[in-house]
Amino acid sequence: MLYRKNKILAGILISLLSLSLLTGCGSTTAEIPTTATNQSSSEGAVLRYSVPSSPKGLFSPLLSNTTYDNNVNSLVYSPLVLLDENNDYKPGLAEKYTFSDDNLTLTFNLRKDIKWHDGEEFTADDVAFTFTSIADPKYTGSRFNEISKIVGAQDYHDGKADSISGIKVIDKNTISFTYTKVYAPALSNFSQRGIIPKHIWSKVSIAEWDKQSDLLNKPIGTGPFKLTDFKADQYVELVKNDTYFGGTPKIDKFIFKVTNTETELSELAKGDLDVVELTSTKAEDFKTLKDAGIIIEEKPSANYQFMTMNSNREFFKDKKVRQAITYAINRKGIVDSLLTDHGQVVNTPISLAGWAYPQSGLNSYDYSADKAKQLLKEAGWNDNNGVLEKDGKKFVVDLMVPTGNKVREQSAPIIQQNLKDVGITVNISTMDVASAMAKTKGEGDYDMGVLGFTLEVDPGDADRYWSSKIANGSQFNFSNFINTQSDELIEKGATTIDRNDRKEIYAKWGQILNEEAPYVFLYSQNAIHAHNPKLQGYKYSAYSVFPDIQNWTISK
Repeated sequence: MLYRKNKILAGILISLLSLSLLTGCGSTTAEIPTTATNQSSSEGAVLRYSVPSSPKGLFSPLLSNTTYDNNVNSLVYSPLVLLDENNDYKPGLAEKYTFSDDNLTLTFNLRKDIKWHDGEEFTADDVAFTFTSIADPKYTGSRFNEISKIVGAQDYHDGKADSISGIKVIDKNTISFTYTKVYAPALSNFSQRGIIPKHIWSKVSIAEWDKQSDLLNKPIGTGPFKLTDFKADQYVELVKNDTYFGGTPKIDKFIFKVTNTETELSELAKGDLDVVELTSTKAEDFKTLKDAGIIIEEKPSANYQFMTMNSNREFFKDKKVRQAITYAINRKGIVDSLLTDHGQVVNTPISLAGWAYPQSGLNSYDYSADKAKQLLKEAGWNDNNGVLEKDGKKFVVDLMVPTGNKVREQSAPIIQQNLKDVGITVNISTMDVASAMAKTKGEGDYDMGVLGFTLEVDPGDADRYWSSKIANGSQFNFSNFINTQSDELIEKGATTIDRNDRKEIYAKWGQILNEEAPYVFLYSQNAIHAHNPKLQGYKYSAYSVFPDIQNWTISK
């Protein structure tokens, strides 16, 4: 399980549209091209998709907080815009969007004649209801940050206003959102949140939404599939939506099957499963699947693992110490031995699968115990029979390791030995994810921790690095990183429209994080999917799990 900031806990992650379209003066309008077809499906076609853990049953895009619930929601509900496998926008519930001259107002023109799964008409009132609900003071979910920069959203959230003045329903097929200042990730946010039906959820108090098991287990959306059955710890069954606006799906039934990771590969090889997101990188497993005719695809992932160092501890206040620890850990060795080269070393917290990762200017911190020892000595740490000491204090620290990720767990003793080689004694403490999460909150009650994160859809949302997040008690500024220049660049990146300019800003920001080394950025394991050759048209990306699913086909 990966740590996510509140808005990322939602799981389904989607990349930002090339906002370079918005440069220059005047209103900017973009038509979203359509490639959907309306061919009939093969009768009786069933797709079985393996998941290692059961959804919780929070089948609402405003409440779900696991990947498994989010995957179901992405088939049931539709957002205003979609992404294809190349992270380009496709039509969702909106067929066109327009930015105002000052880039503060974003207007969506919605498709006409869309129906909810129960036959009711979809309108702009549903969109307004969805995003207003996220700001409601009684809302129990974690999505408010997505719309907090809309005019009036904060006042409504604080109970100081009866509505959000920045959300305007122009007519039943048109809605606009006005921001307090230019906000480049706006489209990104709208692409990751499905719209819920007002005619159903307005009848229930928002404070009670998460307790409505009848409504949650029988969700009504506008997506390509309808949920028909959910058995916790067993499966989720969905059937095609014949009136889906993107075209009737060619697969009649989609089943998420909860599968033991020890048996999923054999089930895939036998044809009892059709898609498996591989966690194994063993050569023998790859060979077995390929011998069975299984198709394996591998792409960069938005996920990465890192080791945080609590800068409130005296050990880690000196940048040279943090840099030394980065040099001391054989990150490439971890990738080679534990991922068998199915991953990449990461040197700054920007997604390798996105558009903003710097192509140059980063220190690669190639493994060097000698370089690490030199920096530690410069920082005043001296060797005393194999253990570093400074001012009479030995360099002995705890490393917390959350359970649930095998590669992460296996990397801990490697890190322990690497640091022992340069004179740092590390005691490993394993714990569940919730306990580790609690220790990172606020100023943090820990020394070091090996953690995971799903990187933002857009770097402009990297607000966990804001210095102010510490004072606000955020659990996501893990290292208690404080840097004014970093804050300024995050703000500039989020309020700059042209993507080329933004890439330069994030290159500078990435270099600061790389130089300051608040974390040891460890590795990003590739996203590896294996699927039945009978499944045709199958696609995925780091930010889109089921792109163009209405066009997938599978032989019976």
